[in-house]
Amino acid sequence: MIKLKRVQSIAAVCVLALGLSACSSSGSDSDKALSGELNLFLIPSPSSTSIQSFIPEFEEKTGVKVNVSETPYGEAHQKQLLSYKQKAGAYDIAQFDNSFLAPFCQAKAMTAIDKWVKDSAEYDINDFSKGQQDYGKCANGETFGLTLSKPATTWDEWYSNAKKVADSGASGQLIGFGPNVSWWWMTMVWSFGGELYDENLNPTVNSPEAIAAVDYMKKLLAVSPKGAITANGDEVTSKFLGENIGAMLNYSGYYGMALDPAINKNVGKFATAPMPKGASDITHLAGWNIGIPADAKNPDAAWAFLEFVLGKTNAKAYLESGAAAIGRKSIISDASLLGKNPYLPQLEIPASSRIERYPQIAVWPEFEAAAIDAVTKVLTGKTASKAAMDALNTKLKSILANEPR
Repeated sequence: MIKLKRVQSIAAVCVLALGLSACSSSGSDSDKALSGELNLFLIPSPSSTSIQSFIPEFEEKTGVKVNVSETPYGEAHQKQLLSYKQKAGAYDIAQFDNSFLAPFCQAKAMTAIDKWVKDSAEYDINDFSKGQQDYGKCANGETFGLTLSKPATTWDEWYSNAKKVADSGASGQLIGFGPNVSWWWMTMVWSFGGELYDENLNPTVNSPEAIAAVDYMKKLLAVSPKGAITANGDEVTSKFLGENIGAMLNYSGYYGMALDPAINKNVGKFATAPMPKGASDITHLAGWNIGIPADAKNPDAAWAFLEFVLGKTNAKAYLESGAAAIGRKSIISDASLLGKNPYLPQLEIPASSRIERYPQIAVWPEFEAAAIDAVTKVLTGKTASKAAMDALNTKLKSILANEPR
């Protein structure tokens, strides 16, 4: 029996973008004395943990007191929008998922940061690829975010390998089939050559390419471990690191979990690889943003804190604190970091790759909920793929009709 090598595929570029505002360390405002307090709104995640590890040093250097409140993902975004509507200045920095960037842009809930970013030698926006520089931009071109965490030979080969492992008695592969299934569904649709909607916001999720993508996901579920249908990103990673699973497709932001010996029972038994290619060579940038709310009370200190944590000086320390690499060119080429973080070279996006990110539409929450419901019905065998995608396409027409134009 051939013993197959484990492969962890770092997919899609899990990006944690930081939306910042206030003074730049290289601009004329950099000599302002910082004072007061900072109130951080964070969502539990490796990036949140890493950000908090820098607080003591920042407080010592600046005298600014930093307070942190964490809110679970499911409640975070509505709580942030409610806070902004109240305009009470409750938070100076707020972490949010990039899928909510468009609603936040349209609500003018955050502060554009372009005039500070372009002058910051410490942050050095040119240390990132063009795709990442644009990741936190609104449709009008204003930047609300800076990159915080980043990406992952064919899909036929991926399935073939998984099937061989499954036939040997182990679990073939694992992706997030549970509440995060929309992430992988849209990635597959793009990779198979399809689109979610056209330039006029007409849905196209029942195209032959989109139907082939969801059929492929159902094939993958058949060679996945028991319980895969409900697994989220954290659970996918934990199962891969602790069980006998041939391969995992996940975002690079989860790699930090592999460094925890209490979780990783397969140390030295797996490697990293780029995401397989389909009809289209795509890189899916996805993940967090963190920004300064429009009603922040202490934006100067907020910028100073975020520049301190995410600037070039602390870039290596940020990675070593357990966060994912944020895709800086200077970090992914640092040979001293490759031993613990072998995925770093894969964060350099090939020029040939088409960059996709969460759809920048205000109705995305409704769009996503409908997609998750339809795809799950296919995966569980409740509805045939074409019927499910036809029904989804019809439902999305009414949802997209409500998108502000």
